[in-house]
Amino acid sequence: MHSPSTQPDWPQVLAEWSVIRALDEKAGWPEPLNGSPAAKAAFVVEAASYVRLRALDWREAEAEARVLSAIDTVYEQHLGAEYWLIKAGNIEFWIDDAPSAPGAVPSRNFVATEHCTVLTSHAIEPNDSQLAVAYKAWRAGRRIAVEYWRGVAACRVPEGFFAEAPADGALAIMRARFDLWWALFVRALRTVLGEANPSYARMLQALPRLRADARHPGQKYVLTALVQEWREANAERYGLLQDIHFPVLQRRAEGKLRSVNAWFERHAAGFKNDEEVQNTAAKALGQILASAQPLDLPTYGNN
Repeated sequence: MHSPSTQPDWPQVLAEWSVIRALDEKAGWPEPLNGSPAAKAAFVVEAASYVRLRALDWREAEAEARVLSAIDTVYEQHLGAEYWLIKAGNIEFWIDDAPSAPGAVPSRNFVATEHCTVLTSHAIEPNDSQLAVAYKAWRAGRRIAVEYWRGVAACRVPEGFFAEAPADGALAIMRARFDLWWALFVRALRTVLGEANPSYARMLQALPRLRADARHPGQKYVLTALVQEWREANAERYGLLQDIHFPVLQRRAEGKLRSVNAWFERHAAGFKNDEEVQNTAAKALGQILASAQPLDLPTYGNN
């Protein structure tokens, strides 16, 4: 068990596990790197960092933008140009002037917010038409999210996945100098990521806080309910659109963490915690790539 302050960087861990599996169990390594375990470690970190950026951060941002656009469309259809004043925060959104019923408890009402669907405390009950529009907007956003993440799941490493890799980085150089091996690597990574959703890392990151919340005095909900609430609140952005059996998820993730740490320790002892070891490994990788010729033929064994 990890405390919130010492827990692993799960997005990076799962990305490294995916890259290692794609290389060691499927694609193999190009011959020049077979003689330098440290260079392999440096390449895995660079590749995993890019996979994390491309498969998680960028896709989450794109999903959120698509969902918000769908929500905007629904509200604009009902409010016209006034909606953009609402979104700018210049006027409140559907605050009823009618007094609440005597003894009514504070409920939730719509106000101008960044997303225009967030509910905040207010003593006025929203009417049915307001709730209907809000529900329609939510449904529109959910439908777009489902379509987007379904497309992502169909192929997590599409053509052009590595197109934004820095031209002077190891990824671009490896692709140029070992093109046949590179095709095998991309295919292997596509297979691995197709079997393991990297977005689960976001739930793993949230679990320590949710556990702490579950232990908080006065907390009404057990951990399972808090996890479900968190998943639903983040479903569209992270693509976590189905219930997750988080104890099994965490148990498998802990196994992957041990596997990744052991792999790095075998290839470059101290790599994970020693900056000098990391720099030495990066230098070894750079020297190998600088001396490798474009016509070097890779070996395809599972080295």
